[in-house]
Amino acid sequence: MNSQFMANEGHYEALFEKANEVYKAGNYDSAKGLYSEIIQNGMVSSELFYNLGNTFYKKGNIPEAILFFERAHRLSPNDEDIKYNLDIANTYITDKITPLENVFFTKWWESITYAFSVTTWSVLFILLLFAAAALFTLFGVSNNRKVKQLGLLGGGFVLGASIVVILLTNSAFNKLNLNQAIVFSPTVNIKSEPGLNAMDQFVIHEGLKVEIIDTDGDWTRIRLSDGNSGWLQSQSIEKI
Repeated sequence: MNSQFMANEGHYEALFEKANEVYKAGNYDSAKGLYSEIIQNGMVSSELFYNLGNTFYKKGNIPEAILFFERAHRLSPNDEDIKYNLDIANTYITDKITPLENVFFTKWWESITYAFSVTTWSVLFILLLFAAAALFTLFGVSNNRKVKQLGLLGGGFVLGASIVVILLTNSAFNKLNLNQAIVFSPTVNIKSEPGLNAMDQFVIHEGLKVEIIDTDGDWTRIRLSDGNSGWLQSQSIEKI
C-alpha cells in the first residue's frame, strides 16, 4: 500500500513538472488540464493552487484565478508572490467594497496569526510544553535555591507562552477553514430572503469574495466585508 502511494505521488510530481513546462511554453489550456487532474486526484499544495490560478489569469478567467489564489493564500499566508498576484487579480473585479474597520487589537492579533502556518504554531506549542515540563521538573528535583527559582519562574513563563501559542494555533486553524466563496456569475441580485420573488437588496459581480453565513435549499446567505448581507442562488458562487 505504501509503495502504491509513493508510486502515485511520483506520478503526480511528474505531471506537475510537465504542467509547469507547458505553462512556460504558453500552452495554458494544457497546463490547466494537468494541474486540474492533479487536484481532482486529491493532491493539494499552495504551489499547485498558485500555478493553476496563474493559468486562469493568463486565460482572462478572473473569478477562477482569484479562487485558486485564495486557496493558495490559505495554505501559505505569508507567500509574497501569492499575495501580489491575488491583489493584481482583484483589481479586475467590478465591486470595490470598503471593509469594516477592525480595532487595533484585532489587526495586531491577525498579523501575528498569519506569521506562521497552523503546523508551525502546533509544533511551537508542543516544544513550549516540553520546555515548561523540563523547567518544572528542574524546580522539583533541584536542591539549589536559585535553580529552583529559575525552574519555577521559567516554567510559569513558558507555560503562559504556550497558552498564547495554542490560542494563535486555534486562530490560524479558523482562518484556514473560513466559510468563504468567490462569486462566479457575472451579475448577481442579492435578495432579502430565499426565493426569486424576494426583494432585491443590492447587486454584486463575479470575482468578489463573500462569507457564507447560512444556507436554505438552493439558496445561500452571504455577507460582504462591509457588513451587508443577503441571499443568492448557491450556484452563483464557488467555495474557497
